[in-house]
Amino acid sequence: MTEHEKIASRNIRHCINWIVGGWYNCLQDDTPEYLPESKDDAIQEIYDACMQNAYAPGYEGYGKAPKEMRFAGSEFIRNRIVELLRKDGDMQEIADYCGWEM
Repeated sequence: MTEHEKIASRNIRHCINWIVGGWYNCLQDDTPEYLPESKDDAIQEIYDACMQNAYAPGYEGYGKAPKEMRFAGSEFIRNRIVELLRKDGDMQEIADYCGWEM
């Protein structure tokens, strides 16, 4: 990975933890109306969020996305999101509940 991709990957990973954690809470609280309607919607929501905001453990900085996100490239970012979502146990539970295949 290039240095830009490493920084982007870190932001993506923390973004997924932040967003999927919220969705998982919705699942546990029996409020599925707040879950994305499809796997593609989930990927797009995460993509949009990580391109606009900075993420770290327990932190979301609105409008403060690392500039490296732009340099990493859309294809890298989307592929990394899909790869990390497939490995995420909470996302797998959400996908199972919603009937999506990860």
